Parts: sequence; C-alpha cells; structure tokens
Amino acid sequence: MERRCDPSAEMQPSLPDKARQLAELRHRIARLEKASPALNSESEAVSGGQFVPLRVDSADRVLGGGFPSAALTEIRLAEPRGGGGGAGFLAGVASLCGASAERPLLWISERHVKAELGVFYAPGLRTFGLDPSSLLLVHTRRLQEALWAAEEAAGSGGAALVVLEVSGNPHLLGLEGTRRLHVRARASGLPLVLLRQAGQPEATAAPLRLQIAPAAAGAVPDLSHIGRLVGQPAFDVAVEKSASGRPGRFRLEWNQDERHFTAAEQNSGRVPAASVDRQAVSQKPWPVLAPDVSLARRRRA
Repeated sequence: MERRCDPSAEMQPSLPDKARQLAELRHRIARLEKASPALNSESEAVSGGQFVPLRVDSADRVLGGGFPSAALTEIRLAEPRGGGGGAGFLAGVASLCGASAERPLLWISERHVKAELGVFYAPGLRTFGLDPSSLLLVHTRRLQEALWAAEEAAGSGGAALVVLEVSGNPHLLGLEGTRRLHVRARASGLPLVLLRQAGQPEATAAPLRLQIAPAAAGAVPDLSHIGRLVGQPAFDVAVEKSASGRPGRFRLEWNQDERHFTAAEQNSGRVPAASVDRQAVSQKPWPVLAPDVSLARRRRA
C-alpha cells in the first residue's frame, strides 16, 4: 500500500519553533509599549510608579499611591446628571497636577456630548484653584476626531491633564482603542482620563477605573446651626478596577481654601428637625375654611 504524506504537516512549526516565535512576539510588543516583558510590579505596571497624591491617606492607600500621573484612567458616570460631579472631581485633580495657561487642562469631547451635558462655568473654576485661562476646550464633530486629538495630546506631553469625554460605550474605545491611549500616556508621562457619561463597565486597557457620583455637601464648619448654607463640593468615589484587584470606596470633599481634597464624613452633618407629639397634634381642632362653599365656587366668585 502506498503511503501518502500530508504536505501541510511538514509546514507546521515544531514546539520549540512555536515557543521561540511566541517569545519574539512578546518582546516585539514590549518594545512597542516601551516596557520590559518581565514587568511584574503593580505600581510599575500602572504608570511606572508615578502618582499625584490626593493628600487623603485612606484614598491614596486604596489607589496604590494616588491618582496615576502617567497612565490612562477611566472614570465612569452611571447617569448623565452626574456630569457635574465628574467635572468637579477632575477639576480638583487638574489643580493638583498644576494646570496653568502654559500647561492647561485639555478637555476633548464631541459637540453633541457638550450640547447634552453642558459646559464649564468659567468663574466656578476658581473654586478649584484654576484660572479660566488654564482650561482648553476641544469640540469635534465626530468621535474619530476626538480620539485623534486625545492621542496627539497625550503624545505631546504639553498638557497638565487630558480628558476625553464620551457618551456610552463606543466601539472605538474598546480594548484596542484604549490601549493606544494608555501607551501614549505612559510614554509621555502624562495623565489621561477617559470620562464615560452614562457608560457601562467594559474591558479596557486602563489599569484604574473609578465610578464618580456627586455627594451631599456637608455642613459649613462653625456654622452648622445654619441649615441653608452649602458646604464644600463632595464626591463619592468607587474603585471598580485597579492593578491590585482590591475594590474600595471613599468620599472626598474639595477644600476651597487649602485647594486640595479632604476626607468627608458619610453623613451630611445636618441635624434633623425636632419631633412632635402626633397624638397631641391630632387632638387639636383645625380651623374650617368656608365650610359651605366649595373651592371651585370660590374661584368662580
């Protein structure tokens, strides 16, 4: 019987060849990302160990040192109405990053996103220690243009903080799209934020993902007896993803005088109104208004 050989079998590489090709591919990817393939440290894997401390020990401990200053960070807002909380938190981070007219806070978004969610109130930036000239807005017609602007800004390293604001979960910002942003941010040593309005959690290349929500402001120090006064801006922060894999949750306030974050109490500090004796109230006769005339007849009169 004639024995036939499969020609495709001769072309398949042996196991040693496959291992060598796989090792070469790993080293090639590592060179493109400017990282060593043996990088195992959690802090180095995030951003080369570079952080901007929030100056709140509990928060910095959960984040592994602070807000990453040379990486892509994803911030998710569950609802569009929470956009003010996300903007306020990032304004505080930009202030800690030293945003100025020379190195601004660069905020990139599509036009329809800003049309739905609004824009910054320039004088309000001073609350977070930012001069209005330190904010640079870029509004694009398409998401592709916004993504291109974010990649170029991250690669230039000329901004103190770059924010790419999107709505929902566009496919362009999946694992591959966010990987390019993270590589650019890490190479230039610049903090880059992907801000998702009304987005759902998904797999991205960002080592850190936070969910931000506005929190009830606490009482004004030394004036807590005046209930109508509004305290410092407050933010609820939940760590949904981190390099350490440890979830966390904390509440921060922005100190307008010291211009940094502080730990906030979980309650608003308001004192509830004094209770009343309902039985005594129910026994008290209430005055009768126009017993023989209906409200409709009185209106016609």
